[in-house]
Amino acid sequence: MIADAKGDEKKIKEIKSKQLIGTEYQSHIFALAVSNMYIHQDGKTNIMNGSCFDEEIIQEVKSKKPTVGFLNPPYKSNKKTDTDELEFILNNLDCLVDGGTCVAIVPMQSALATSGKVLELKNKILEKHTLQAVLSMPDELFFNSKVGVVSCIMVFTAHKPHPNHKETYFGYYKEDGFVKRKNKGRIDAYGRWPEIKEKWLSNFINRKNEPGFSVTQIVTADMEWAAEAYMETNYSSLNNENFKDTILNYVTFLHNNKLINKKQENDNE
Repeated sequence: MIADAKGDEKKIKEIKSKQLIGTEYQSHIFALAVSNMYIHQDGKTNIMNGSCFDEEIIQEVKSKKPTVGFLNPPYKSNKKTDTDELEFILNNLDCLVDGGTCVAIVPMQSALATSGKVLELKNKILEKHTLQAVLSMPDELFFNSKVGVVSCIMVFTAHKPHPNHKETYFGYYKEDGFVKRKNKGRIDAYGRWPEIKEKWLSNFINRKNEPGFSVTQIVTADMEWAAEAYMETNYSSLNNENFKDTILNYVTFLHNNKLINKKQENDNE
């Protein structure tokens, strides 16, 4: 946002003092967040200590008329007691102005579920808001955290009911060029990210259909919201190495699960 201000000091001051809004439920994390922002000279006046589901907090956020919601909600560990990730999305969308944008990274299971409570939440979302895109993220994006789940990014337009014939963009954004390095985590060791980022953005903005990478599809709440379910396979990218890797993975699976000897015994019989 500051980069977009292009050196306008008045605008930068306004961004820091008025345009950053946040809610944190845990008081100790709230204190750390505010301290961190203070150290980095970012605005902290609009960070609130409380639950985003409290009516007072909701009204306070709405009064500031936010245009963009950007969230990484807590991922539920207990399916019976924890708040579903899509409930945080609904809450965020409700707080945005008409036509606002919500961007949320959630577990892939939220996109794949076609029954139960998640289906109810997906229906609620589409009744009032538009699903613009779902981007499948790299499998090991959270490899060094306690979460360790496969995730996807969902993009919504607030307070615009999802049209029946709307084509949603689905991106298979699995390869970001990052590699794992000891004591460093996932890093852009080979400088591939800038070029990959440009392709991700270009395909998303222009809603491109590209085999093996992206596709547009009309979906409803009871369908899977993932590129894997709809995109065409790009056979031109397959080679002998893919075949060898698949065979090696299969043999490793047989050995790890002690199935190789059983298979040989069955063949001998």
